[in-house]
Amino acid sequence: MEHAVFYPGPDGAPAFRRFASLEEAVGLVEHLRNVEGVEDVSVQMLTPVPLAFRAYYRVEMPAAEVPVVPEQAVVPDQAVVAEPVEAAAEMVGEMAEMAEIAPVEPVAVEASANGKHSLGFFSH
Repeated sequence: MEHAVFYPGPDGAPAFRRFASLEEAVGLVEHLRNVEGVEDVSVQMLTPVPLAFRAYYRVEMPAAEVPVVPEQAVVPDQAVVAEPVEAAAEMVGEMAEMAEIAPVEPVAVEASANGKHSLGFFSH
């Protein structure tokens, strides 16, 4: 198992060294304390962290192909309200016409030998 020794470097910036064994790490700690006078030292055990990778897709639009919307004049409030109402009324009229085009036909019900009613082949 690998170990790391963290200590302040000669310029005061944080420093660290990795070692293959705990004994090697302790050897550096002894050297830092006895020879260089460094007291702020820590030893950490390095363990592998399991990772998983997943596909990630990001959609981007090239800047050159972004459509430019021209500025529009301010529309009076009545026109803003009237347009959606008129559009909704038109949609309702179209839906009513569609309902008239496709009339609903009655389903034939057959009587079986035991007196029960059946809708035919697809009802079983």
